[in-house]
Amino acid sequence: MGGMVWNEWARLMCLSSAFIIFVGGILGAFQPLPAFDAMRKLPGLYSDPVPILPVLLIILGMVLAAIEYPFVAADYFNTPSSFMPRVAFYIPLSVISLLEAQTVNGGVYLAIGTVAYLLAIRDDFKKQHSASMGRVA
Repeated sequence: MGGMVWNEWARLMCLSSAFIIFVGGILGAFQPLPAFDAMRKLPGLYSDPVPILPVLLIILGMVLAAIEYPFVAADYFNTPSSFMPRVAFYIPLSVISLLEAQTVNGGVYLAIGTVAYLLAIRDDFKKQHSASMGRVA
């Protein structure tokens, strides 16, 4: 009792990040604003008919919210074995969201949530190691 529950804290951080990335993607679709001025010159990323990066961030924000707040209450989503694929998906997503000015905060929050998931994985490995050491002795 009294210990930090890293996976719940990470889940809440990633849920807030999903909302910020989703809303920032919508705002970026109407007024594309790259975080770095050199990105404005990339062909196709901020084209006139449809800006690709903000639309991609809208979709990824919805996917992130669906991962963190599933409609089906399966036990798999709260087990440490589901944290590793999340971390593998969240690292590139946080980097992509740092490229759009409207979603920079969401990218930082997602990076913090990813670190918290890594700490939850570490705590689970510590529990498994101490349990296996207790069985050996």
